[in-house]
Amino acid sequence: MSDRISCCVPFCRRTLRNDKGYSEWICQEHWRMTDKFPRRILARRKKRLKTDATYPAKKVDDLWQFLKKQAIERAAGI
Repeated sequence: MSDRISCCVPFCRRTLRNDKGYSEWICQEHWRMTDKFPRRILARRKKRLKTDATYPAKKVDDLWQFLKKQAIERAAGI
């Protein structure tokens, strides 16, 4: 049986088979609630992190935490 992780948003029952070894995940329903511009920046930063070994991972982590907080707040109606 494979390991599964649940969405980061509290009380969300969606899960994902964790083949890639993610530590956190936001389901598509809640991911759509976040702003589009920061999501695009996150995608660019992740791509740059893959190609450039000197790029600071903290930038990616900080933006991920911002989007995670935004998804949780919007799901709660804040």
